[in-house]
Amino acid sequence: MSADREHPVVVVTGSAGGIGRSIAVEAARRGAQVVVNSRRAERLVDVVADVERAGGEVLAVEADLRHGDQADRLAAEAASHFGRIDVLVNNAAGLFFAPAEELTDNGWRSVIDANLTTTFLACRAVFPYLCDQGGGTICNLSSVAALRPHPHASHYAAAKAGVNSLTETLAYEWAPHGIRVNAVALGAVLTEASRFRRDTDRALMEAQLPGGRIATPDEVAVAVLDLCLVESEYLTGAVVRLDGGFRGVMAPPDTR
Repeated sequence: MSADREHPVVVVTGSAGGIGRSIAVEAARRGAQVVVNSRRAERLVDVVADVERAGGEVLAVEADLRHGDQADRLAAEAASHFGRIDVLVNNAAGLFFAPAEELTDNGWRSVIDANLTTTFLACRAVFPYLCDQGGGTICNLSSVAALRPHPHASHYAAAKAGVNSLTETLAYEWAPHGIRVNAVALGAVLTEASRFRRDTDRALMEAQLPGGRIATPDEVAVAVLDLCLVESEYLTGAVVRLDGGFRGVMAPPDTR
């Protein structure tokens, strides 16, 4: 990848809060120029301020990545503003819990679109820019739900399994263009909106973790950017587990 190693351009989708916000801020700390994204521009105000405080130049782009034309616009605005795109982190996602037999058609499609469709469309959108400049890096955020049973999240598990397969296929197809494509399969992460904020869910999860604690978004950000910014063209097509050694079955949320 012929990137500016000191000031790479890093695009983070779904970065208004949680993991995406932490990745954007960590990228700025590492000297990156950062593009943040959300479906609603007003949600990006705080993360823009955080990135600037961390020393990064930042561009905020409102775009609903479930639609190809908006994914294309995100890539075009990023490349126009900064002159290139070096890293795409596909963090945009969505999940609600329901037993499989109770999922509606719309419920199924909404989670597939939020996790898998957004990832594909963003990858496709940045491809011509990465190709023209001689390469780049894509990191797709996946989940251990793709690798082990996740009761009450069959739609999410299927979407993330699709992300893993997409990652491996794009890595193969795009390697001749100098484009690395990897995925990080996350376990439990303690974000603002996480169900693990509830004491019962958190205690149950922590009891299954060898280290006895759930990951923070900042820990995820460090691992993701280490993977993205490492100078190794041979590291591609990997699905890296970031789950604290978790090997159990993710329990459904406590609805009591």
